[in-house]
Amino acid sequence: MSTVTALAVDLGSSSGRVVAGTFRDGRVEEVEVRRFPHEARLVAGYLSWDLEFIWAEVVAGLRAAVERFPDAVSVSVDTWGVDYVPLGADGQPVTPGRAYRDERTTRTLGAFRERLSDEAAWAATGIAPATINTANQLFAFLEEEPELAARTEQILLLPDYFTYLLSGQRGWSRSHASSSALISPGAHEFSDDVFSALGIPRRWVGEVTAEHTVVGPCTVEGLEQLTVVRAGAHDTACAVHALQRDVTQESYFLSCGSWSVLGVLRDEPLLSDDARALGLTNEARADGGLRPLFNITGLWILQELQRDWEQQGRERDIVELIRRAEAAPPLGAMINPDEPQFALPGEMERRVLDALAAQGVAVEGLDEGAITRVVLESFAARYARGIADLTALTGVEPTQLNLVGGGSRNKLLCQLTADALGVPVVAGPVEASVLGSLLAQLEIMGHLDPADRNAVIASTARTEIFEPR
Repeated sequence: MSTVTALAVDLGSSSGRVVAGTFRDGRVEEVEVRRFPHEARLVAGYLSWDLEFIWAEVVAGLRAAVERFPDAVSVSVDTWGVDYVPLGADGQPVTPGRAYRDERTTRTLGAFRERLSDEAAWAATGIAPATINTANQLFAFLEEEPELAARTEQILLLPDYFTYLLSGQRGWSRSHASSSALISPGAHEFSDDVFSALGIPRRWVGEVTAEHTVVGPCTVEGLEQLTVVRAGAHDTACAVHALQRDVTQESYFLSCGSWSVLGVLRDEPLLSDDARALGLTNEARADGGLRPLFNITGLWILQELQRDWEQQGRERDIVELIRRAEAAPPLGAMINPDEPQFALPGEMERRVLDALAAQGVAVEGLDEGAITRVVLESFAARYARGIADLTALTGVEPTQLNLVGGGSRNKLLCQLTADALGVPVVAGPVEASVLGSLLAQLEIMGHLDPADRNAVIASTARTEIFEPR
């Protein structure tokens, strides 16, 4: 069997990486060529991403990968959802890359709802209303920065922006567009009704772009040997492509990172009144299917706690925190990760302790281990509620939960989740987004038969099964 390498650019909201995946002997061997941290910072009053820094790191990583793996044939970019870049007539960004956590969408929410109620937004898109949605971000852009909005020719969703820089080709990838609240249920076309109601120029986007397709040759100097493909623009769409699954059954999954994405794989959206009331959002897979899911504030809470403790000179090492959490007794109280204060940066320990104190918990003297345990127990309980809600909508009980992403390394979280669900948790792969991107690229380029994907995943990924106690 011939050997071939694909390159995945996987951009998360706290770090990015370039990974080479070499396919040989029925498995994918991954090598992380470059990893870099990044974070959103205030720029002229708005929380923004440093797009120039991210792009420079991506190019440096790809050049290093091509030098190290001269057989590399393709590259694809995936990112977190909802963020976008406005382009002027010269094809350059009009603003820095605004971040979804910026408070501008909260300031303009009242005006947004006067134009488009939550009920109407759900009916038009099948996406749960949320201030982070691209629709809300674009409306805030028009409201707060009308001069810059007037200079905008088109907007590109974040992964499509980097794909554009790599290839010169513009597109609006289906899996990422489906998270925008700008697209009709089923995620095959943008909703003209939403654009009209919010006053967003329809010319800002083209037509929805199919994925698992070839974009074209890379035009970046030194990278011309690569073919740019759309293997999955949304990181969760890539992650679910790395699940071993029986396509004849419902597959429940949890992608556990800064956000917890809990969902089910199916072909049709879930659009009942109950689904709307539960806050379900019908996002797309890159392979043409759908992934109805809940977005839950996830390991971000623990990451912010670690940041708090580091600034105070206290314990912040995750391995030691989990060891302490395992030894700590349950407090008998939990937080609700869905509450808005836990999605905000800064002072996370105070927010957690205030939530516990409001339940009558004596919080004085609680150490890092006790707080970590409360947070992890709260995640597990929230996942159990989410699976119960999904089961009520689909009518199909889960036989297991596939838990992928960084959270799959947290054995205490995996065990607590299995206990809360009452079904086994299959933890791994850790780097599911990367593996899903690499697998899709190999399929797109004709090096892997999709029918062999499950076998390749089994040979490649390290998984661990946690039985409920």
